[in-house]
Amino acid sequence: MADILYVPLASEHTPENIPHIASVGGKAAGLYWLAVHGFSVPPTWTLTTDIFDMAVQQSGAAQSVAKIWQRMRALDQDWHAVQQALTELEPERRRAVELLRRVSQFRLVADALLELPPVSTHWAVRSSATVEDNPEYSFAGQFHSSLSVLRYAIWDAVREVWASTFSQHVLAYCVQNATPLPRMAVAMQPMAPITARDRSGVAFSHSPVESMPGVLIQAAFGTAQVVVEGYGGDIYTVQDDDTVQIQRVPLPHINITGGEGRITQAPSPSDLPLTEDEARTLAQLARDIQHLWETPVDIEFIWREGQEPLVVQVRTATGR
Repeated sequence: MADILYVPLASEHTPENIPHIASVGGKAAGLYWLAVHGFSVPPTWTLTTDIFDMAVQQSGAAQSVAKIWQRMRALDQDWHAVQQALTELEPERRRAVELLRRVSQFRLVADALLELPPVSTHWAVRSSATVEDNPEYSFAGQFHSSLSVLRYAIWDAVREVWASTFSQHVLAYCVQNATPLPRMAVAMQPMAPITARDRSGVAFSHSPVESMPGVLIQAAFGTAQVVVEGYGGDIYTVQDDDTVQIQRVPLPHINITGGEGRITQAPSPSDLPLTEDEARTLAQLARDIQHLWETPVDIEFIWREGQEPLVVQVRTATGR
């Protein structure tokens, strides 16, 4: 089906014909790039931005979206004027969000979701906006994604991702960084339930902290949410000579898959999530990606117990 893109093997695409960000968004484009270059990533199906555009039309949100965009592109960096405009746009924003949350499943989407293979009862349903993971502004943490979604709930999760395109903080971030309104693709990945012995986190190929040079890794048990959302996670720095330094950062909790596929909190194990050798492996992975990406990157990874690490996101390292 042309409206779902899938890259099970690197041979499916070449670097010259990787799906474009305008079609699959920044996050999915990065995953396809990783697959083409031989890095281990989850198999990824993507509902394209064209389907998002159809959803905006089908839901009746198009008029509100047009009003929001018309007003936003006339704004400058005067924060008082921005706040006033966002306040005045709030009824239109709320309307767009609620209409997208309630949009009926139209035929193209229904057929596309039926194409997903019965390989897993759990899925990750992740945002992949056209503005996401940009070299100048990452939009990190701005959009909605869901983990451990049961198959019957994928449609609801897709609608939540679409609706997050018009959240208050996203609109403010767009004005702050002078970006157009995003168009939203949705990446869907089969996944096993996340346990308290799985590890995940982020790795910066070039540490953003001057006092901690080298590759900087922050890792925790369970999902990477606790790391990405700033709750903590043990910090590893791996020097060029592969010397590893570790700084413990205790976590109030970790996130794992609970009953009915929901992400739930659990006590954090007391041991370190990564051994020094595992930290070195992740550091080399980040360096290898940086070499081909041709600029420092930060990556998000998951390392299942008894398996090899998977890269689930890559982007140019940026402070925004």
